[in-house]
Amino acid sequence: MASVSSFEVSLTWAPSPTASVKRYRVLRGPAQVGQVIRSSFAHRPVVPGETYTYTVTALNDEGGESLPSNPVTVTIPNAQPDALSRLAPGHWYEFPNSNLRASALSPATYPWLGWGEGISGIMNDWASGALDTQRERLYITGGGHNGYFGNEIYGFDLRTGAWVRLTDPDPVKSGEECPDPALGVNCAIHTYDGLEYLPPPFDRFLAIGWEGMPQTTLNLDTHRWESHPDLPKPSGGRTGANSAYDPGTRVLWYHPGAGAMSVWNPATGKWTIRGDTDQLGYYKNAVVDPRRKLYVEVGQGSTDTWTIDALGKFVPKRTRLATTGAREIEDGGNPGVDYDPVTDRIVAWKGGGDIYTLDLGTRVWTKHAALGTVVPGPANLNGTYGRFRYVPGLNVFVVVNTVDTNVFVYRLDSRPARLLRRIDVTAPNATVEASSTGKLRVTAVFQDGTSVVATSEVTFSSLDPQVATVDADGTFRAIQPGRARLQASYTDPLTRRGLVGALELEVVKMAGDVVLDALTIQPSTTLKMVRGKSAGFTAVGSYHRGSDVFTRDVTCEATWSSDTPSIATVTSGTVRGLTEGTTTLRAKVGTVEAQAALEVIPNATRELIALNFQPPGPPMVTGWAVADDSAFDAARGWGWQDAAGLQTRGDRNGTSDPRLASYVLTTGAKFRLQVPDGRYHVAASVGDNTFGSGLSSVELSGTGIVYGVGTGNTAGAGIVEATGGKGLVFDVVGPINWLAVMRVNGLGFDEALAAAKTW
Repeated sequence: MASVSSFEVSLTWAPSPTASVKRYRVLRGPAQVGQVIRSSFAHRPVVPGETYTYTVTALNDEGGESLPSNPVTVTIPNAQPDALSRLAPGHWYEFPNSNLRASALSPATYPWLGWGEGISGIMNDWASGALDTQRERLYITGGGHNGYFGNEIYGFDLRTGAWVRLTDPDPVKSGEECPDPALGVNCAIHTYDGLEYLPPPFDRFLAIGWEGMPQTTLNLDTHRWESHPDLPKPSGGRTGANSAYDPGTRVLWYHPGAGAMSVWNPATGKWTIRGDTDQLGYYKNAVVDPRRKLYVEVGQGSTDTWTIDALGKFVPKRTRLATTGAREIEDGGNPGVDYDPVTDRIVAWKGGGDIYTLDLGTRVWTKHAALGTVVPGPANLNGTYGRFRYVPGLNVFVVVNTVDTNVFVYRLDSRPARLLRRIDVTAPNATVEASSTGKLRVTAVFQDGTSVVATSEVTFSSLDPQVATVDADGTFRAIQPGRARLQASYTDPLTRRGLVGALELEVVKMAGDVVLDALTIQPSTTLKMVRGKSAGFTAVGSYHRGSDVFTRDVTCEATWSSDTPSIATVTSGTVRGLTEGTTTLRAKVGTVEAQAALEVIPNATRELIALNFQPPGPPMVTGWAVADDSAFDAARGWGWQDAAGLQTRGDRNGTSDPRLASYVLTTGAKFRLQVPDGRYHVAASVGDNTFGSGLSSVELSGTGIVYGVGTGNTAGAGIVEATGGKGLVFDVVGPINWLAVMRVNGLGFDEALAAAKTW
């Protein structure tokens, strides 16, 4: 069944009687718009005038999917005039009967909600908010320090004018501040500016939590918490932190009040320090300007910016803007701040009816006095943070001050934001043969009739990877006959609203004579493995049919053999090393054969280049070569290309790891390691565990290996490539402790590092 309004389609269906069904996939056409655990779903955003056809499939944990339900087709009606659509620029509107206290849970049911300040603390105790641009809801949670003990999430729905509750509060024991960490849920804390909505392709509510508690995001389809242990555990504490999501690079920027600027990538889970520890204060709020690619902080007497365009290539540096005009908005702490895509301004509020806008081109603040008599009251004494947000679907700013005051919205400009209408996904042909490839094209169509080619800005996925896969750049590969739903998720960086589009690709059996021309065993470099270990290798066939040339994986259908089974055996590409020596691996399909030399070695450390950075002299770490402050020596194979100004120390704390007792310190120098061309595993450690340091880093051609700041040592790893006979030239800043390098050759790098531990 479907219930339709101008802003939402509500779907319900009979639950599956099959016990193995764990969740449901909701599809609009071939595109997945939701995945839920209950037999209902509310789809937002929808576009008036568009016609949608929905189906539902049932999923189990083994990857099985049922046939689709009967389709339901709806047409979205136009919105009827209401108070928000009639709101004139410069005016505020007050939602009647919209205070949170009236909708909050009762301590009679959950006694711990009555401890401390009670529900007042959810906003009064340095609490933020986050705007869900898809559902047009402002999410609120907070408390902490014996103020409020409930960790439930409330959302104010700007379409219905009512509060909803997304989660129930988890129990807190007497004498404790948080639920049991084993539950994997958030804790009621001072959030500061640490709540964010991550738009598609993530569609999650993010709560950056206390050290020691689970770091969590809330799945907004299932309303269940998901653990992210890699979320920031900042040095210097999280007091006064601010954060902002950058929709252009799809990462979260995070700045503790007295810590270093850092970045978290939700797609990879990687969290990286990108700046020096600073003392900019605890009373700033932040937003990303997506046009200028700036992280903007406002409050405590100034406006500061960081450039975020070159993510991963250099450390952002702070710029304090010499602003003019109505600078009183910068005074005090934690004003509400957001970006307005209509006027291209930073917009701020700190109480009353006045709104302030900042033109980052001229650096002039302008005060906009409220028109009319409806205005919010004074700002919360402990800050507004993210409880002031721009709502692109309604072209208003929303603010909520306390649990006892109503919710207000303000319209700055009468022009609507440019909103998405649909995402079109096309392929050169809708029907392709197995083993063929092609490139998808994605067009984002807006409601004002404009469109942009968005192929390079979307996240691709295949709902049927056994039939066809799709790479990050939109290149699809047909695997076997069937139908594959290939979809693209696009979020407009200006409004942070996303839509998904999809193409159903029909894959048919390959026709005509297909000829196998050659086989290769991959990886194609010299193969090595450790005695007593197993490793997997792949056979790839090169084919032609007429003028068409293609490759495919033939590992399973190939016949494998080893010339010397006493040294290594092979079954379906899985090789086991038995004794030290060399043998030849063979893979054969029909009459075509591939060969590869394999060497079985006693341990992986034989392939490891292990360097300890220390003062000149005998090795301080057994089994690790000395890398001191001397210049590059071709005979030795490593050294500094610009050795001037280097300092060495060997008196640091190395009781648990002797490699950390020493370092070579540089303010910026290049360290060269001469190796043959090829791909290499790299690991390194930086830092001074006695006195600390500013930002320390090891990079290669803009690729970060490790970043560290403050006290302690930080290790990191990556895969890099040596080309042009130049070896590996690392850019090093700060104190470097050790460096380990090994060619990518089928051996386990982590195993090699562990085997190199001689202490």
